[in-house]
Amino acid sequence: MSRNIFGLVSILFLIGGLLLGGRLIQMANAYKLEKETFTTSQNYQNRLLDFDQWLPDGGGEEIREKESRAKAKMLAWQVKADRFSSFLIALLIAYGVFLFAFGRVKENFRWAMGGLLLMALVCLGVGLFAPILEIAAFEKDLSIPVKVKTDFLSLDIDYTAKFDGEMYFYYQSKSIVELIGLLFQQGNLVVGISILVFSLLFPLGKTLFTLLALLRPGMMRNGLFSFFIFKTSKWSMADVFVAAIFLSFLAFNTMQTGIQTDSNVLWGLYYFLAYCMLAITSATLLQKRGVLEQSDEYHG
Repeated sequence: MSRNIFGLVSILFLIGGLLLGGRLIQMANAYKLEKETFTTSQNYQNRLLDFDQWLPDGGGEEIREKESRAKAKMLAWQVKADRFSSFLIALLIAYGVFLFAFGRVKENFRWAMGGLLLMALVCLGVGLFAPILEIAAFEKDLSIPVKVKTDFLSLDIDYTAKFDGEMYFYYQSKSIVELIGLLFQQGNLVVGISILVFSLLFPLGKTLFTLLALLRPGMMRNGLFSFFIFKTSKWSMADVFVAAIFLSFLAFNTMQTGIQTDSNVLWGLYYFLAYCMLAITSATLLQKRGVLEQSDEYHG
């Protein structure tokens, strides 16, 4: 009876997790698209090549209104993404509390670990497809001195052209899936393949095979299952990838380039980190209890 309840609760969790995670990914990518559209319109090339903006009255008020509207749209998408993220976190916590209570019974421990891996997979889905980091280089209210002096018609110009608002020199925001695709498109095959294999395929393979082995212990007799569960840990570098992203965030945020730089950790990285923590926790608990090694006693 208790396992039937576990099955029902887990199915409801998966449905809710997939729905909320899908909406979070949708809102997060809408925010990213709005930000990309804004930074493209405020790109330094577009603004510097616009002759009107070099004039003393270069439409500064119009630019600020445009900037204000764009930021309001970005904030709206960000708020929606945060709302769905809060719902998803609440669902994960509620299911985690259920697993803790359910797994306290020795006979249910294996099933509770399966539920923990389900939580990890839901987090992984969001972590792969939601933006993980945004970095930008820009200048606010850029001023460029304009000095022209010539004997022709006694022309003498000396004023400062002011470009109101934010002028972007660089902006980039990607999800992990988009990052891997970008690396392949740019021909960085070694880096792209390394991230794909060691930070994604091996950890994902181990999680899926462990989940299947918990649900069907007899599968442990399959050599492929044993290989992924016991032999791929040293090749799984998802946690190293997360650490590298955080280091990149810190490095870019403290760069001294003469212009303003900004970097923000976005939703995807937090969920990918949660996936890593849940996968590591489940593997540690399973190893400590020796569940997989003793799987034959559960068979049948």
